[in-house]
Amino acid sequence: MTGFFTQIEDTEEVRQGDIIRKLNPKTGEAEKLGIVITADCDIAQKKAGERYTWLEIVPMAAYIEGAWAQEQLRKLSEKRSKAICEHLNSQIRKLQPGLAALTHESLVQWLHSKTAEEILASATGKAPTADGKPLRDLQGFALMVSADETQSAFSRLKAAWTLFGVEEKNQQESVRNAFKDGGGFQDYFVLPELPRQPGLGFVVMLRSMWTIMASDLYLTEQDARIHDRPDAFHRLGRLNDGIRFSITQKLAFLFSRIGMPKTFESACETAAELTVEEFFKKNVQEA
Repeated sequence: MTGFFTQIEDTEEVRQGDIIRKLNPKTGEAEKLGIVITADCDIAQKKAGERYTWLEIVPMAAYIEGAWAQEQLRKLSEKRSKAICEHLNSQIRKLQPGLAALTHESLVQWLHSKTAEEILASATGKAPTADGKPLRDLQGFALMVSADETQSAFSRLKAAWTLFGVEEKNQQESVRNAFKDGGGFQDYFVLPELPRQPGLGFVVMLRSMWTIMASDLYLTEQDARIHDRPDAFHRLGRLNDGIRFSITQKLAFLFSRIGMPKTFESACETAAELTVEEFFKKNVQEA
């Protein structure tokens, strides 16, 4: 713990890197967790208007079950829909060649009113094979785009993986890879632990940014209770400089990126490809 956090006195003023918590007064458990990201100079010079900006922190398990799994469902559904639509369209053309081709969006709408079995039966003119790949693929896709709120995003993802034939060890590896660098800039920051908070593994959600009035944040849990505000935010501790600076740096980079249109990116790729071809063609001629 001492390697990640700085020792501070309970009377010290709030600063960037402070971990804050809001308890549920009925259960006594953490209802919200966060980290203050307002710059120290802005706090000291009162430039923040008596407000602190903070980022939400969630347990790693909650992140996997919610935000991460939801994003994986979106990506996987987009990846799988092309092959599924191509199969269904080839079957539909045999029966009704004049119908418009299915797209990702129209298939999603169809699944809101019909089951995978019913759709396959309509497309092929016969009942689908119970354990056949077309049915399993469509059932998996239906899980990925389902609006059923009784199932968590991760439970739907796991069920879809199983239908697609993804082995348990590969499913586990996908979850492990969620916290490994590489494969794109991440919009989260992992903390191994928090002070005075049970459990291991927490995630700072860089896109979940909030503000709080200074009067609603107490220096300690005891202060909040003394002022009859047990449900108010209070400070748990402070991250060391290296970690807090790393979080703010990653946050700044995340929101400073400028996305370019696909046409521009495609043109850049074409220019690069032509340059490579001309470069090697020239070298062959010179040789």
